[in-house]
Amino acid sequence: MSAQFTDVGSDVPPAFRTVGAHVAYDGVPVLDGVSIDIPVGQTMAVLGPNGSGKSTLMRAMLGIVPLTSGQVLVHGVPLRRFRSWRRIGYVPQRLTAGGAVPATVREIVASGQVAARRRLSFATRADRAAVEEALETVGLADRARDSVRELSGGQQQRVLIARALAGRPDTFVMDEPMAGVDAENQRALAGTIARLRDLGATVVLVLHELGPLEDVIERAVVLESGRVAHDGSAPEPTGECARPGHEHQHPHPDPNDPARAATETAPANLIRLEVPGRD
Repeated sequence: MSAQFTDVGSDVPPAFRTVGAHVAYDGVPVLDGVSIDIPVGQTMAVLGPNGSGKSTLMRAMLGIVPLTSGQVLVHGVPLRRFRSWRRIGYVPQRLTAGGAVPATVREIVASGQVAARRRLSFATRADRAAVEEALETVGLADRARDSVRELSGGQQQRVLIARALAGRPDTFVMDEPMAGVDAENQRALAGTIARLRDLGATVVLVLHELGPLEDVIERAVVLESGRVAHDGSAPEPTGECARPGHEHQHPHPDPNDPARAATETAPANLIRLEVPGRD
């Protein structure tokens, strides 16, 4: 993995800052005045039960859903003026790929370079090398020419992380990367995220629970009813998820997210990948 990350000085602004962030869907409040700073180089989890607003917070930080009030700054720049999207690697919760789509693993990974490439320009040798490097990092170099339809859910999630890596960002935002992923792929994903942390990347993960990421996460913010209920070290797991041997493989989509229905009803011949700051 390339060393695209730099040392962080004390005067560097946070990777993300939300100030009194409010979001409502159809007049129903989902985020209720959330204010947090995420320093550059930190690996942070956003936790909370279904409907707590954790995925909405992430999407608001990226400009995918609008604030009803409040402010978001990305690397010190107000969201509406932020243009350096090549610095952001976004990993959505799932890859929506229908049966009629012949896209290969390499093609999906290469699409992560769109934000960093000039319009109508062709991939350079460095671009192609970055794609190969990303595939190697997530352990899918041997599947590069395969259709994404042939991969398991966990492998598809690794494709999405490789897609983010291919753009060589320094800031990663991942929405439920462990959801619906078997234990082997969870461990592979955790290893990739640990390497990003060790290189000094900023990593923000929306999670239902920590699972194999427990030793990777440096800070946890817990949302309840759209408000910050905890900010600090990761809380101990409770309930069913605390049982020994529990493997969390079922997704927990945000029931307040209007994009959920749109994704679930998308035509089978489309691949839909949200783009930060552009949806």
